[in-house]
Amino acid sequence: MAGISKTVISLKPGSMEEVTKLIDSTSSSVLALDGVIGFAVAVTGEDEITVIGVYQSSQNMHDANESIREIMAGLVPFAAGPPDRGLFSGVWFSS
Repeated sequence: MAGISKTVISLKPGSMEEVTKLIDSTSSSVLALDGVIGFAVAVTGEDEITVIGVYQSSQNMHDANESIREIMAGLVPFAAGPPDRGLFSGVWFSS
């Protein structure tokens, strides 16, 4: 079964543009992790993003967790509070 992570991050007002640039600059590091199928970033509020990561397996997701935390640490200066992160088993469909 696939591993699917969901992280909701509330941002400090006015930081969306800088956060977008940071995500763009770190995307290749995330995609290079073992077992990563892909990820998406959705703007889910005026000052909120939701990041969905998809992994080949739940084990790959758990193995990558520390690396993801290190990569996402760059977002700390822009966050209005701690992220709400969940790790789940699931099924991913794509064409």
